[in-house]
Amino acid sequence: MKKTNLNQVEDANITLDTVLGLAQTINDLLEDNVSLFTEYPSTHKGVKWQADRLLTKLLALAKATITATTNAQNQIENVTEDFYKGGNK
Repeated sequence: MKKTNLNQVEDANITLDTVLGLAQTINDLLEDNVSLFTEYPSTHKGVKWQADRLLTKLLALAKATITATTNAQNQIENVTEDFYKGGNK
């Protein structure tokens, strides 16, 4: 039964690694292509403002996902360490 719990923790960590990788990729793509948003080919100030605001929101979302995923991974790591320190091997 403990093996099943350990497998579940490992599966959750693999999922978090995947989410983290996706969020980092999104973040990198946005940062590398920021000019697509900031130099939007429109002379309309409202449209440029919307493009800039979209970039800001997407970057914030990607960074928040990275932070949340990293925190979750750290929590899983701490729980696993506590589990083994408690003699539950």
